[in-house]
Amino acid sequence: MQTRLKTLSVALLLAALAGVTVLAYVPGLKGVFVFDSVERVVRNDTLRTESMAPRELLGAAYAGQADYPRRGLAYVSLALNYYLAGGRFDPFAFKLTNLVIHLLNGLLVFTLARLVIARWWQLGFPDARPHSAPALAMMACLAAGVWMLHPIQLTSVLYVVQRMTSLSATCVLIGAIAYLIARARLEQGRRYCFALMYGGVVGGTLVGFFFKQNALLLPAFVAVLELFLFEWRALSPGARRGLAAFFVATLVIPLIAGLAILISGTESTAGSYAFRDYDMRERLLTQARVLFFYLGLLALPDIRRLGLYHDDIGASAGLLEPWTTLVAVLGWTVMAILVVWGARRRAPWAFAVVWFLVGHAVESSILPLELVHEHRNYVPAIGVWMAFAFYAGGVWENAKRLRALLLPAIVGFVAALALITHTRAQAWRSPAALMESLARHHPASYRAANGYAFNSIPRDADLGVRFEAFRRAAALSEDAVSPLIEMSKISVALDYFLGAHGLAHAPSAAMPVAEMVLLAEPAHNAHLLAALDEAVARRLRVGRPRTDNIIALIALVDCSLHGSRECVSLRDSAARWHADALSNKRLPEHLRAALELSTAKIYAIAGESERAVSHARLAGRAAEKNLNYRLQEASLYALLERWDELGSVLEEIREGFPVRAQADPMFRDLNDRYENR
Repeated sequence: MQTRLKTLSVALLLAALAGVTVLAYVPGLKGVFVFDSVERVVRNDTLRTESMAPRELLGAAYAGQADYPRRGLAYVSLALNYYLAGGRFDPFAFKLTNLVIHLLNGLLVFTLARLVIARWWQLGFPDARPHSAPALAMMACLAAGVWMLHPIQLTSVLYVVQRMTSLSATCVLIGAIAYLIARARLEQGRRYCFALMYGGVVGGTLVGFFFKQNALLLPAFVAVLELFLFEWRALSPGARRGLAAFFVATLVIPLIAGLAILISGTESTAGSYAFRDYDMRERLLTQARVLFFYLGLLALPDIRRLGLYHDDIGASAGLLEPWTTLVAVLGWTVMAILVVWGARRRAPWAFAVVWFLVGHAVESSILPLELVHEHRNYVPAIGVWMAFAFYAGGVWENAKRLRALLLPAIVGFVAALALITHTRAQAWRSPAALMESLARHHPASYRAANGYAFNSIPRDADLGVRFEAFRRAAALSEDAVSPLIEMSKISVALDYFLGAHGLAHAPSAAMPVAEMVLLAEPAHNAHLLAALDEAVARRLRVGRPRTDNIIALIALVDCSLHGSRECVSLRDSAARWHADALSNKRLPEHLRAALELSTAKIYAIAGESERAVSHARLAGRAAEKNLNYRLQEASLYALLERWDELGSVLEEIREGFPVRAQADPMFRDLNDRYENR
């Protein structure tokens, strides 16, 4: 009876923690799609499924526009969300689903923590003497509760596209739990141990891979569990051989193959850094600082340092640029020495460090990813909080005089985490509130400043106020053109207000962004427009190619289609800016294809169909292996009623994408139009 009551207490505690987590996140559930969730989800027509038919879902699986269904299962889940939400991209429905996944993962973290802490107890650490299973369960509850409520996890829930991270984590957690259960059975000489091991780890890795590639780290996480929690010598010779074969098959061979692929593609990887304002060496140096930054956020989640954007953290140009790079590198060197010492003793703190580093092995590597994102700590943080819960439990069991202090300290810590998460979630209730919060806490972030100018200042606000907000954003980036284009629109709007549009002209002239001001004077405004035109052109010609620059140019063309007089007035400038961007030698092929299609649209609007077709063909050549761009090319031919070109492209698509084409609703629609022409 007493055991049942204790089990019920644990269940109620878990339910209470889940309830507090829901309350913490509720304010942000009605917010909007942000950052690349807009491009990957809302503007991804492949996700607009009209049924749950296999063909529709297969099309959604290829929404990542790769040769294989990259992150396909994640995209299928997003497509199902769209369908079940009534054919709408309803932020509440998508975010609520993410929250449910997070709660499910919290239960899995509880299960994993209970198994891990039980092993530490069995290994006989001096401070690990809990006297009952409920005591272990309470420690596991603490680990799961802190993990679920920590504000660093917020972006994995409210940043919709990071469902890829959380579902990948689900597979990693299930695989790790399966391994621990199978490994314990192996020690006991029970049957089907290796079937469970292979099924859990291989299955978890493969399924998780189609949510996000981070799941490939599952065998490495399992190796950490083996290293720190089990005695190799306790196994029979046959079991040892079987376990060795398991790790060779799941870790060693894939690791060698992965390294071979990585080394053979080093040149290609280095070339991908054309997107970035740092190179491979600088990224690796920066990650030494970033990893300590993450640990700092875990230990002290200061809301002023947390955020959706961290582009205000600059890359390390060298060990002394900034000097904290050297400190970080030395810090990790010392940490490595300590971890080797701790690993020999199987210390839980050493386990936490190794688990954390393994969790960052992909996204803190040579891959040309962005420098900092909080959601990258979703799985790495688990090891930290398991060790924290273990040591807290050890203090509780062995230093009974401290219980009066420990209990309120733990409750206060968990409550503080919930409060900070709730405060952050409130900022996510609307784009205006979110961007205002980000701009206030990250004044050096270009993305935050630009987002603030777009979302937090009303469209009907004073033109000077809006102009200054975009000017501040433009000053924070050397190659972004989005704020400069908005400044141009505002300058044109002022011209219309003054009744001077088209009356005053000025030759192109350079003007530093810091000196750009909006004045109600036609001659000054003409000089300002000329300077903005030149600034946009220069950044597009010689600056680092940016996806958001291309999106801004395409948006300007679409805006002119809808008749906005500011955008229509900038139509000639838009055509020149497209040409400037296309002249950039560092422009990657997929962005070149997008620009060529947008240029084709400009000429189609102007009635120059031959030039439109010419640029559409260039887009097709640049994006031969990208179904989305080929379909956009075909759509343009359909719009212009160029049936021969449409038929040729549809045939090329049918041959190049035999499975995906038939599953894509846009292809089927275009094919119907062609056949019924």
